[in-house]
Amino acid sequence: MKINLALRGGRFVTLAEELADRFRDRAAGFDERGEFPHRNIDELRESGYLGLTVPEELGGLGGDLTDMVVAQERLAAGCGSTALVVNMHLSMTGQLARAWRSTGNERAEELLRGAADGTVFLAGATAEPGHALVRSTGSKALRVDGGYLVSGKKTFGTGTAVATHLTSMAVYEDHPDGPQVLVFRIPADAPGLTVMTGTWHTSGMRATCSDNVELHDVEVPDDAVSLQFPEGHLDGTLLQTLWGWAMPSFGAVYLGIAVGALEECVRDVQRRGWQHRAFAQNTIAECEVLVETARAVIGRTAEEVMGNSLWTALDVQEGMARVITAKLVGTNNAVSIVDRVVQLVGSPALKAGSLYDRAQRDVRAGTMHPYSNADAQELISSTALGLPVAPVNPPMSTELATAADTAPHLAR
Repeated sequence: MKINLALRGGRFVTLAEELADRFRDRAAGFDERGEFPHRNIDELRESGYLGLTVPEELGGLGGDLTDMVVAQERLAAGCGSTALVVNMHLSMTGQLARAWRSTGNERAEELLRGAADGTVFLAGATAEPGHALVRSTGSKALRVDGGYLVSGKKTFGTGTAVATHLTSMAVYEDHPDGPQVLVFRIPADAPGLTVMTGTWHTSGMRATCSDNVELHDVEVPDDAVSLQFPEGHLDGTLLQTLWGWAMPSFGAVYLGIAVGALEECVRDVQRRGWQHRAFAQNTIAECEVLVETARAVIGRTAEEVMGNSLWTALDVQEGMARVITAKLVGTNNAVSIVDRVVQLVGSPALKAGSLYDRAQRDVRAGTMHPYSNADAQELISSTALGLPVAPVNPPMSTELATAADTAPHLAR
């Protein structure tokens, strides 16, 4: 079904659709070659899309997470890899924008203005084997005057091909209160930081070129550390930021890939004159219900994240379970949709490099993308059963700025 543009979140769909139409014709080539879509990123920059979640008063489009999940679904229908790359950036700029509205932080304002004019592109390098839940990390931080020296090896560096700044993590083991996980942002060209170009060899989301990243005694000043929390804890500030923004929007991206395949399937059915076949009608109806179910959960969750109730009316683990449910529903419904589409389309879906072939490979990456299905189900079921999954560290602040709030520097 078409997105209702009159509803909240629909105001940037036309822009996303125009970009997706251009990207659709290039997606197969980027996928086949495993090539990063630089041209697409350039067009996102020129269109202003990279400023989607930057406040208007700082030069951006003024969207929030509710806008982002709708726009990103449409963009992913054209090129899933491009959408996932830009998702990292939009999520981080949206988090920064909320911090800026809450505190008026000058460094946040500088980065946001850069994102709006296309000179700043944010990405993350946090993932490591065995540390998918971001409660700990194998990277180590050594205390030195004015900051830390960080060393470690990261995987899934989505967006590193164009990033100007990277967010990463390391453990400072010698803290007097016990080991602390440090979250920090550094320039992508920081001495000692190396993107291991060519390490991304996958069957799905190939054009993201999510190469590994290595850090060797990278200097991290004290003022680059945005968060620290006890190792092994479920952190409330990460619920408000990383998980709150990433989980619904990841679900939207993978859902968008499936929607793109479904739309092509509908066109194929019409070209073949199969509109009145019962199997075609039943399959399409099932797919539409899966799409709308996922949209409802993702959209509701985005609205909850943009309020404060997830961490005020609910405890941190319950809030985490809700945002992760949005990702679980979005990614698993995407797989179910594409599987049904392939059954209906038949043998043409086996053609290597086709939209259907790419969709089959790409949507399955979503079920492994943290939180994976296994990790998500453990958290959701434990929460329902009243079982704590980890000690909880409360958020640094429970009252974050909402979309209706005025930026601090404008209110003064």
